[in-house]
Amino acid sequence: MLRFLVLAAGLLGVASAVLAQKPAPPEEFRGVYARIDLRPTEQMVARLRVAYGSDKREAMREVQRSASSYNPLVLYTLANTLVEDYSERAIFWYHVGRLRATYDALRCHDKTARNGLLELRKLVSPQLASNQFYRRDRLVDIAQKAVDWDAANPRDYDQRWITLYGRLARESDGKDAGELFVPESDWPAILKHVHVSHLESVRKFVAQSAPVR
Repeated sequence: MLRFLVLAAGLLGVASAVLAQKPAPPEEFRGVYARIDLRPTEQMVARLRVAYGSDKREAMREVQRSASSYNPLVLYTLANTLVEDYSERAIFWYHVGRLRATYDALRCHDKTARNGLLELRKLVSPQLASNQFYRRDRLVDIAQKAVDWDAANPRDYDQRWITLYGRLARESDGKDAGELFVPESDWPAILKHVHVSHLESVRKFVAQSAPVR
């Protein structure tokens, strides 16, 4: 089970030799980095994490209605919130969040920004990881639906969020917006790589965890 939890929480297996670090306080950022506003994300995450109540239920509906507007931090939190009553829906939103987070991270000029992916792994609840193991017969289909959704829907959230996890965001004066991401001409190939690699990783996990007959 421990091995499963590691695999399920990081299906794309993005490795980093650098310890994961949370974003620095906003006042420590300068230039373009200081203009990346994570407060709406933090507010929605807080609404989703409350124990119960009508506002939590409304937040769940809001995110699912307008999922393109929310960054992966919100989608991971939504997945944890849904998992008890809507297991497959929770797994689906986890995969969408993972795809989007990985795509955002791989576009960063600053590779240390991939520390954000390690932070996201910590958000995966044990129940969400466990449910993926016990629904592994459905996992490839769910992952494919997530890839299809990701390909068909825009990214209306601030995709620069991931840069705040990197060393460059803390050290740069932020005057050159071009230092955030690799050239846009590279993005289609990165997205294709993310989709293909994700599905391959899911299929490999399912094959390795299938019961021996």
